[in-house]
Amino acid sequence: MKTYALYGLMEYLARIPVGGTTVEVHFTGGQLSGFGIRPATYSTDDPVMQRLIERSQLFRAKRITLMK
Repeated sequence: MKTYALYGLMEYLARIPVGGTTVEVHFTGGQLSGFGIRPATYSTDDPVMQRLIERSQLFRAKRITLMK
């Protein structure tokens, strides 16, 4: 299982282009509190989704990072 994070956001719908279409990845669970910021996350154990995310422009630009 891999968990991906988007820091500074509470929710985000990433649209990753694949061929002639896009795949939507919904990041959720981010929180802002007096103790700090918890990033929006997306977890998957699907190797196809992992590959799509890790080859995306958002991941290469380090907007999406790998947590676990």
